[in-house]
Amino acid sequence: MQIRIEIDVKPEELRRFLGLPDVAGLQEDLISFLRDKLGAAAETFDPSSFVKDNLQTLRQSAPWQLLVSSAKARSSAGAAAPAEKPAAKRTRKRSAKADGTTEAKPARRRKTARRKVAKPPSSSES
Repeated sequence: MQIRIEIDVKPEELRRFLGLPDVAGLQEDLISFLRDKLGAAAETFDPSSFVKDNLQTLRQSAPWQLLVSSAKARSSAGAAAPAEKPAAKRTRKRSAKADGTTEAKPARRRKTARRKVAKPPSSSES
């Protein structure tokens, strides 16, 4: 058995029925207040003074410090040896798990040819 009831009600009627307050006037006042404040701020906004005022906060942030340190490292490495290319980084490949996360695979070791070195005769054999 299936019963289907459709109620066609306007939002204002449903609010009144549930006993909720009518906030339409408050919402309109808030929107007009925000429009006025944003309009006044846009007229007096000066990007250069904004940057000057917030430059110290920017300089103390971790991403900025990282950017500056990497730029300094590159410029000092470039001045010392301009003909040298930086060594290629070996990155670890990541494997995807079933839950969507990734896991780092251990780096492969290069196989190197081992040379057999003749051992010097020990003094006990003589």
